[in-house]
Amino acid sequence: MRQTHDEITQNLAERLCWEVARRDDSRVARRLYRKQEVDGVYRLDEGAVLDEFFHFLDQIGVMALLAEVHGTAIQREMVPYVQYVLLYGLKTLFGIESMNALPALLFSDEALMQLVGFNAQHVRQGVCQRGAAKRQGERTPAPISPETLAKNIVKLNLRDLEMVFNGAIRALAKAGLFGKKVTGIVDATDLETTERDEGCGQATRKRKVTDKHGVPGVISGKFSVRKIATTSPSVARRNYI
Repeated sequence: MRQTHDEITQNLAERLCWEVARRDDSRVARRLYRKQEVDGVYRLDEGAVLDEFFHFLDQIGVMALLAEVHGTAIQREMVPYVQYVLLYGLKTLFGIESMNALPALLFSDEALMQLVGFNAQHVRQGVCQRGAAKRQGERTPAPISPETLAKNIVKLNLRDLEMVFNGAIRALAKAGLFGKKVTGIVDATDLETTERDEGCGQATRKRKVTDKHGVPGVISGKFSVRKIATTSPSVARRNYI
């Protein structure tokens, strides 16, 4: 199923918008005509909303944490690793299901790409021109390819990932969004277990497949699972001050 730009914009509004804005051009015109004070001028799009969100993350120190993450086994870095993390974060925030949909739904938006550190030239021409001579047809606007993001995001150093999780929770607690002591699940990953494992249950997962004739279908499978907070029990309960 293909997603549209309107669908991912709605995802963003449902996940991130704490206040609802509405457009009233006539009211704005009256206030300007009467020379009344205007609190601010905002574009009703994703860039304006995320600009405030990124500013909030920067103020509480989360952006500084993200800037410290690194990828393993990356010998030559053409793009700072933090940009891969931010791009994948936007993919998750917008609810974009397919990596291949990123150029059309996200990478071509110059305002959003500038938020994560790319400029207009990167969006229009790409960060790297490798393979440009072999390209057939016009290039899709995007700073990098979805394959590049997919290959590099999985190289995130696990210790850096733990640092970001714990540091973000600590920063949110310090900002007063919840209590200083946080007890909860940071990583709710399903672990496949056997029936002999204590506390295990059973889950059913559906997976889309295509047979040898190209006909799509869905198969279901059951397996025993056990929910855990983290691979390290000491991380599950910690005092974030």
